[in-house]
Amino acid sequence: MNNRYSTVQRPEAALQRANDFISVGKEADALNALYEVIKDRRSRQWSETYEEIMMKYVELCVRLRNTALAKDGLFQYRVFTQQVSVTSLKSVIEHFLGLAEQKTEEAQKESMERVEEIDDLDSADAPENLLLSVVSGAVTQDRMDRTVLSPWLRFLWDSYRNCLDMLRNNVIVEEIYHWVARKSFEFCAKYKRRNEFRKLCDLLRIHLAQIQKSQTSVSEPRTNDYRVKLSSIDSLQFMQDTRLHQLNTAIQMELWQEAYKSAEDLHNIMQLSKDKDRRMVKPASYVNYFDKLAMIFWKGGNTLFHAAALLQKFIICKDMKKTFTGEEATDQATRVLLATLTIQDGADQPSTLTKLLDIEDQHLTNIRVLSSLLRLPIAPTRAGLLKEIAWLNIPELAIEPARQIYKNLELEFQPLKLASVIQGGIDNLNKLEKPEYSQYSDELKFVVATKVLRQLSIIYGSLSLSRFQKIIPFFSRVELEHFLVESAKHRSIKASVSHRDDCVVFSALDLTLAGGLDASVDVEAASNGIEYIREHLIQLHNHCQNAVFELEGAKVESEIASKLGEQVKTYLYHKDEDYSRILSRCRKIEDYKEVSEHQRREKIQIAQEEYQKREEQRRQAELRRLEEENQENEKKRQQAEKDEIVRRQKAEQLKRFQSNPIYQQIVKEKGEEAMQTMDPELVLKEQRERMDVERRELQNKLRQHEKKYDYVVRAFHLEEIKHYKKMSEDYLENAPSRFKECEDRRIQNAIEEHERSIQTYERMNKIRADAEEFLGRLIERNAEDLERRRKEWKIRLEEEKRRRLIERKEQRKVDRKRQEQQRKKEEEDRIKEQAERDKMEKFEKDRQDHRQMMERIREKERQTSGFPPRRDRNDQGGGRYGDRERNGPTDGDGGKFVPSRVRREVDFSRADTDSNWRRGGPPAREERESAPAHQESQPSSGAWVPSRQRQQQNQDSGSNSNAYRPPAARRDRDQGRAAPENSWR
Repeated sequence: MNNRYSTVQRPEAALQRANDFISVGKEADALNALYEVIKDRRSRQWSETYEEIMMKYVELCVRLRNTALAKDGLFQYRVFTQQVSVTSLKSVIEHFLGLAEQKTEEAQKESMERVEEIDDLDSADAPENLLLSVVSGAVTQDRMDRTVLSPWLRFLWDSYRNCLDMLRNNVIVEEIYHWVARKSFEFCAKYKRRNEFRKLCDLLRIHLAQIQKSQTSVSEPRTNDYRVKLSSIDSLQFMQDTRLHQLNTAIQMELWQEAYKSAEDLHNIMQLSKDKDRRMVKPASYVNYFDKLAMIFWKGGNTLFHAAALLQKFIICKDMKKTFTGEEATDQATRVLLATLTIQDGADQPSTLTKLLDIEDQHLTNIRVLSSLLRLPIAPTRAGLLKEIAWLNIPELAIEPARQIYKNLELEFQPLKLASVIQGGIDNLNKLEKPEYSQYSDELKFVVATKVLRQLSIIYGSLSLSRFQKIIPFFSRVELEHFLVESAKHRSIKASVSHRDDCVVFSALDLTLAGGLDASVDVEAASNGIEYIREHLIQLHNHCQNAVFELEGAKVESEIASKLGEQVKTYLYHKDEDYSRILSRCRKIEDYKEVSEHQRREKIQIAQEEYQKREEQRRQAELRRLEEENQENEKKRQQAEKDEIVRRQKAEQLKRFQSNPIYQQIVKEKGEEAMQTMDPELVLKEQRERMDVERRELQNKLRQHEKKYDYVVRAFHLEEIKHYKKMSEDYLENAPSRFKECEDRRIQNAIEEHERSIQTYERMNKIRADAEEFLGRLIERNAEDLERRRKEWKIRLEEEKRRRLIERKEQRKVDRKRQEQQRKKEEEDRIKEQAERDKMEKFEKDRQDHRQMMERIREKERQTSGFPPRRDRNDQGGGRYGDRERNGPTDGDGGKFVPSRVRREVDFSRADTDSNWRRGGPPAREERESAPAHQESQPSSGAWVPSRQRQQQNQDSGSNSNAYRPPAARRDRDQGRAAPENSWR
């Protein structure tokens, strides 16, 4: 058994033993053997053998998928090697993670091979397989992955997470920590583990928060301070590279929310690095950062900050490279220009929903946060970006189609031809077959359509939908109407669609949502003179109509009258027919309404019944779920209570152990932290082992000590006896004088006390007459009151006597009744017991009669068969077994039988009379009677030794001595020495 006091096992022997276990297929035993060596704190001198042990240890952990032991072993090895050989720790971790990744890849291949084997069989489309696929909603590959691949994925994920927890906030293993983090990102991207990637990002943020929290106490002097310091340039560079890898992985997995959070983390790290050293963050890092951030904003639909990020990237590239020309400059300028043109008007303003919900402060806060990510002092706007682009001469650097789109969209006013011109430019961009250009096509079309719609709303009062569709050829008829409705909804224009006239009416109608439209468009139109031209054209049209009416008024009136007469004739001719048609239509409408209402009610009723059924099912399911949840919570609570009770018991046991010096010695050897997590049973076991060792050592010492004679101690006691005699003689000599002094002092105290009593009596006797006179007056004054109170007391006394007599009478009745019931019950019990006793006596009598009858029958059979009569068991004569063997021993003189208890008492009395003992007499008779049963009676003389102790001493010394030891005088005489006259015992 391996315990604290066993010999230290050599690492080479442990490794050989583990290999032996592996060779016979006992990998779990091999793992436990290596674990015992790794956790052993007594041998802490690193060598290459320990690295071999750890390599074999992690291999076994991977084979057995034992995450807990792998974590514990790596933690122990980190503490062991972080001061001696960090490269060994890195090699072990690389080997461990490499094996886990290899096993995961093999499991993935095995899963795919199994699916292929199933696909090749004729039973692949069995009914149970089809039913399983339909019920589970998963394909065969997914089910096989859950069976074969998922355990290894879980093991690999736990391995990465445990390694990160083990290496966190430790400057010595910081490089290994960031390497493991990057490997974890690759694992999430390779196996598409989205949830694990989110957990990994949160874990890294928690570790960074712990590092920042620990910076407050970094200035305090500490020994062996391995904490990561944010003032270190290397640490910040590691963090920056890891966050950049995290951002790339999030973009690769299309987790845009995590990508945004990763961009925030990267920005914070870069800001810390910049605060420490401006030269630490290279421009190339900012270029990559803004490129990733632009992609995130584009996926999030934020075109404003997408364009701002690309502009920041363009500015850094231009400042970084002295000769920023050629294809790269053209490509970046084109992207910046197209991204800026796709920004919608009012993109920097809060939306209508934001205003209605009164969360504009939140919107401004978000804008400020995004601006800080782009290192912008103020929030960007479309107008500001266009001015910046014009100042940097970006349109001239862009390609020709993008430059033409910019000029037509921003510098010219041609609403009737703008959309078709922009369409040609977009087609030219698409011909280049560059995704970074063609991605802006849809957004650019929407911006152009919005701009054209605004310009048309300024010029025209109404416009037919067919002509409007020709002006904006981007949309179909349905898409165009949807675009108009959305524009009016978002208050871009004041317009409404009239399907009766098949046109778009540009006016501030109350039916539209444009009632609160900003006046910026009207102000812009007025500044350009467009509104003035529009009003002038309307007035010109009205004046022309009035002039035509003045010149041809009679002709127009005659034409109107003739048309009216024809219409009257037509009306009179079709009046009855139209009336009957209208009536029939009304009846049909009413019938249709009734049928529709009936069908609607039936549908509502059916829907209500189905809803009630579903609601009842949901309620029952919810009740079952709640009941199961309550049961589970109750189990968890009970288990938690049990665990808490166990924990408290362990804590109390450890607290009781703390006063033990052996426990203090264990704490010094193992450390306080190890003792806090140690099982009290193990502590108690170790204490017992230590006590056994100490007891054996003490017994050995006593055994060695008993072989010698303690002359010095005996001499000391002889000298002590002389001093004791001298002290006794001195005491007897001084006793009379001390008694006389005490007696004189007692008499003197009695005389003084008597004198004080006389003085007190004389002083009190002087006021005796006055006191008696005062008492007499007081008695005369209160005599009547005293007499009245005596009478009242007598009356109350008589009443109390009568009440108590009545209560006593009632109590006697109750007692007599209870006694009568008790007597009846006892009589019934006695009768029942007598009946039972008679029944048992009858049964015993019948059984004895039956036994006697059977004996007579056997005796007759025996006499008939010729066998000798059977000897009675109680016969005192001879036989096969004698009296001593069957009935016990006699008194030793051939007399009568002596019981064992009497013999023990006789032996005890003999032992009590023998007082010649070497080291104290035997226990008293009362102690012997109360001693355990396993202790045998001692001999009549000599040193008494219990049987168990004698057996233990015989085993330890290897001798076969008896319990009897001769007294000291006899042993001295046998050995030729004289016993001392005055023995100290």
